Amino acid sequence: MFLVVSSVAIAAVPSAKPAMPATAPGKVLAPTAGAVPVRRITLSAEGRTIAARIIGTPDPRTKEIQAELGTIRQQKAQLIAGAAVDVEKLEPMLRREEVLQGELRTRQNDRLLSLLRALPDADRIALLHSMANPAKPDGVRAPVPATPGN
Repeated sequence: MFLVVSSVAIAAVPSAKPAMPATAPGKVLAPTAGAVPVRRITLSAEGRTIAARIIGTPDPRTKEIQAELGTIRQQKAQLIAGAAVDVEKLEPMLRREEVLQGELRTRQNDRLLSLLRALPDADRIALLHSMANPAKPDGVRAPVPATPGN
């Protein structure tokens, strides 16, 4: 059985939508039209259960952080839209945004590390390989290595 998981979905804290939607047994999760490219990660039954428990449980603080970041972005847009930008008003917004982004990244990394620690070795390797080599959209090729003299 395959489990389709975006490396971003694994690394990111789930949003309002679950990162790993439930499907009937024996079903393969497939990307929807216009979806972010995904890589199929083959996890054992144990690995799927562990991932569903760790990643499938939403972090309430993440929603709070995302909401506050959205508010800050709106406030910055309003401030920047003016004829003159008051840097003294902009600075605390940028500093708060920086703190929130750091907290969000820390929470995401903690969840990923929890998942990696809980997974069996084979599942851990499959997940890490998928993250190191994310799926590319159709038609996108790997960059051509530079040659001397170019």
